[in-house]
Amino acid sequence: MEVPLVMAVVGVAVAMVLPMLPDWLGKLVLVIGALVWLRGLHYMLLTPGWLPGATPGPGRIVRVAVFLVMAALICLGVVANILNGGQ
Repeated sequence: MEVPLVMAVVGVAVAMVLPMLPDWLGKLVLVIGALVWLRGLHYMLLTPGWLPGATPGPGRIVRVAVFLVMAALICLGVVANILNGGQ
């Protein structure tokens, strides 16, 4: 269960330091945080054998669809923030 913990720590850290950083560094931190989140989602949803509580989950197609939707939302948010100037 270390992956969700790392994702939570990264999310909180990015949210705390983003307003204090210069514009270019804030964008870089946001992109790095998004990459960590994408890797964490990939690990939790698509890596074979990783199931919380060892209970069977939904089928592979559903997990891929959920991952793609979440990845698209994360990428859309990062791109919108970068294009909007981080405001």
